[in-house]
Amino acid sequence: MSTALRFGPPVVTVDVEDWPQSTWNRDLPITERSVANTHRMLEVLDRVGVRATMFVLGKLAEKFPAVVREIQAAGHEVASHGYGHLEIFSQTREEFRADVRRGKDLLEQITCQPVRGYRAPDFSIVRRSIWALGDLAELGFAYDSSIFPVQRPRYGIPDWPSEPVQVLTSNGGRILEFPLAAYRALGRNWPVGGGGYNRLLPGMASRWFARHIMQSCPYVFYCHPYELDDREFDEMPWRVPLKLRVHQGLFRSRVESRLVGMLRRLGGRPIVDLLEQQRWPQVQAQSFAQA
Repeated sequence: MSTALRFGPPVVTVDVEDWPQSTWNRDLPITERSVANTHRMLEVLDRVGVRATMFVLGKLAEKFPAVVREIQAAGHEVASHGYGHLEIFSQTREEFRADVRRGKDLLEQITCQPVRGYRAPDFSIVRRSIWALGDLAELGFAYDSSIFPVQRPRYGIPDWPSEPVQVLTSNGGRILEFPLAAYRALGRNWPVGGGGYNRLLPGMASRWFARHIMQSCPYVFYCHPYELDDREFDEMPWRVPLKLRVHQGLFRSRVESRLVGMLRRLGGRPIVDLLEQQRWPQVQAQSFAQA
């Protein structure tokens, strides 16, 4: 590995969920479209020879367990995205623990393997829900990848470290945190780790950010299978407001080619490959809690 990419290749993570249920209405059933989109994502990853961490929503796993087995059989890491895609700060602590336990148990029953990683819906580990890291450690997770070290209206902890850290929790536990990629410029952190940011940025710019970040720490990238589906909003039976259609669907037609271009040039790996790679710095979770 060259010095410039000493923390490469990129860490590739996929949040396996269904757009209508995860974003439009949490009470909707998981649709068959989520299966087709996941199959398409698996084909893309196979084409470029990359294994990823796939954070699977419990509701999707419950309805379509065969998809989880296909993810596992393809050599990807199966991790948890919770059960119902509810933001942590919208739940009580008891509700959160029940949701997480349900999602984890479902995946372990399907794969017959321990689930080591978790990602919160909508990156909802923020200052007021930092306590969730302690609960995740208690529930048996080795790592979390929910924190975006940026300031956004609904998520983010802008002063969180950009590199992976060993988090010491207030209840005496510990858990590794793999934050999403952010780029420091003009006195603040900017999100460049995937999702809508990857749709809007030119492919060359995304790859430049990835290479720059990998000089000093891992580049944790995320995407969703539904982002490969540029016809979803035209074929949806619900009327989605134009603003939301633009925010969630603009340039979806570019996602596959950009993803393939990045992975062919830079490669990729799952989070599990980094767990024993080195000793990461320690931080106290409570120092980032809401005052």
